[in-house]
Amino acid sequence: MTAVVRSVRGGRTYYYLAHTYRWHGKFAKTRRYLGEAVPANVDDIKLEVEREAWSQTWFPEFDKIRRGYQERLRKLPSEVVERERHDFILDFTYDTNRIEGSTLSPDDTSDLIDHGAAPGAKPLSDILETQAHARLAEDLLARPAPFGLSELLRWHSSLFKATKPGIAGQIRDYEVRIRGSKHQPPTALEVRPMLKELLRWVRRSGKGVHPVELAATFHFRFEFIHPFGDGNGRVGRLAMNVLLAEAGYPPLNIQYTKRRGYYHALERASSLSNPGPFTAWFFRRYLTMNRHVARAD
Repeated sequence: MTAVVRSVRGGRTYYYLAHTYRWHGKFAKTRRYLGEAVPANVDDIKLEVEREAWSQTWFPEFDKIRRGYQERLRKLPSEVVERERHDFILDFTYDTNRIEGSTLSPDDTSDLIDHGAAPGAKPLSDILETQAHARLAEDLLARPAPFGLSELLRWHSSLFKATKPGIAGQIRDYEVRIRGSKHQPPTALEVRPMLKELLRWVRRSGKGVHPVELAATFHFRFEFIHPFGDGNGRVGRLAMNVLLAEAGYPPLNIQYTKRRGYYHALERASSLSNPGPFTAWFFRRYLTMNRHVARAD
């Protein structure tokens, strides 16, 4: 937690930023002097202070994960690497669609993708969207590359052209609400400029922001903007994993069974208009899911 602290000494008022965090069961605190007034860019300074702490805590752990992951990829036969990526995509496709209401089970998903066996008595839209997601994820994670607005629109169109042709590949030009959330997404007039600014931020931040932070922050800000009439979660989670894979980090599957923590983190961050709560959740989840691939130095 980072907070502005006010101190009065000798009749004069001074301000500091105090960042308190817990790491491996121990509490630590850092302070940054602000001056006799709180500067207008205090939020930027807060992020600097937090990143200083992250560079001593989370980021070294994430970099161990990357080294272990890359070493494993080098050692494994290409057939095994492809099989493991395919298995991830099966899980990812099931979970990301299930979060959004798909009725397909893990076995349904596997039978459909691996054997072309469509489950009976399940909505056709669930079947088609599962097939489309698996194809797109396979392509994007096998060849991750920088993306912009045209790519996001293409991904959305690929996912929904067969089931939601009226909105597929289209930035929304109408107002929306998120069911079960207090967050009111930006107005239709705000969406396109906010999305373009987010994509510019990704390009500017590519070398200066840690890739795991970049993926987490992008995902939160993309969901905050909510640029599509439907499918924002699925496109956002795809983009998050493309950013990770492009930088050489393993992808992350946000499991349906862990959705409550995911929803809560997004909701809390949205209520503050600040990615901090979601970033903290994402960091913990990423480390938990990938600790086994970290290489000991």
